[in-house]
Amino acid sequence: MLVAHITDIHVGREEDYRSPEEVEWIARVRKHSIEILKRLLEDLAAHAPDHVVVTGDLTQSSLREEFRESARLLRQCLGDLPMTVLPGNHDRWRAEAVEEGFFEESFGPWLRSDLPSDGFPICHLADGVAIVALDSSPFVPGLPPAEVCGEVSEAQLGRLREWARLPELADRFLVVALHHHLRLSEVDSRAADPKDPTPLVNAARVEEVLGEIPVDLVLHGHRHRQMRLDLDLGGKTVPVLCPGSGSRADPRSERAAKYGLYRIEDGRLAEVRFRVWNPFAEAVEDYHP
Repeated sequence: MLVAHITDIHVGREEDYRSPEEVEWIARVRKHSIEILKRLLEDLAAHAPDHVVVTGDLTQSSLREEFRESARLLRQCLGDLPMTVLPGNHDRWRAEAVEEGFFEESFGPWLRSDLPSDGFPICHLADGVAIVALDSSPFVPGLPPAEVCGEVSEAQLGRLREWARLPELADRFLVVALHHHLRLSEVDSRAADPKDPTPLVNAARVEEVLGEIPVDLVLHGHRHRQMRLDLDLGGKTVPVLCPGSGSRADPRSERAAKYGLYRIEDGRLAEVRFRVWNPFAEAVEDYHP
C-alpha cells in the first residue's frame, strides 16, 4: 500500500488581509504558493497512492473561503483518492471557524470514520492498514491563538487505546496521524531559538499511550521542514515522519515545499521517499537530505 503525506499547505489570499488589523498576515501568505501546491498535488496524484493523509494547517487563519479553496484544490488535483484530513492550529485560529464548523463543512466527506466516532479520533481502514487521526489543535476562547499549545485530549487517547484492542485493527499496520510534532528534530534541538520548542503540552502522555498500543508509524505536520525521528515507543522503534510544508515558496531545499510517499508491504514500512519542489528546475523531484 502506498500512502502519500502532505501537510501545512496554508491556503490563503493576500486580498483577504487588506484591513489594518489583518495586514500582518500578508507576509505569511507570501511565504506560500498556490501554484507550487498545485504542482506538488499533481505530482502526488501521478504516483497513484492508495491513501492520502493531510496533517493539518490547510488554511492561513481559518477564514471560511480558505477552507473552501483548500477543499476545492484537493478535489481538483486528487480526485477521488481516499483521504484522511485533520486540523492544525491555523485551522482553529478564529472563533467563528470553530463555532460554525468551517472545517467540518469543507472536509466532511473525508471525516467519516470506519469505526464508530462522534468526532476525533477518526479511523480509516484499507489494505491491511489502519490510519487513526487525532486532533491536537484545541481552540481556547479568550486566549490569543498564537499562545495556544497543542494537546491531544484524554478522551481521544482513551478511544485510541480502545480501538487498538478491537479485532478490526488486529494484524493491521497502525498509522497514527496528528498535527503537532512529538519532539524537535536533532537540527532544531541544537538551534539557539527553535520555533515551538514544546510541541505538545502533553507530549510525554501521548508517547506513553503510543507505547501501549501496536503503533507502527506516526505522521505529523507543524514543522515546515522535513524531519524523521525513530522513537522507542513501548520497546519498539517507531518512525515519526514529517515532510515539511506542502506549499512553502523557499529556494532553500531544506525549506522548499515537499510531500512524502511511504510504501507499506507485508506489515512493515518498506520505503520512505520525499518529493520536493525545485524552483530552479521548476519541477518536482526526489529529495535527498
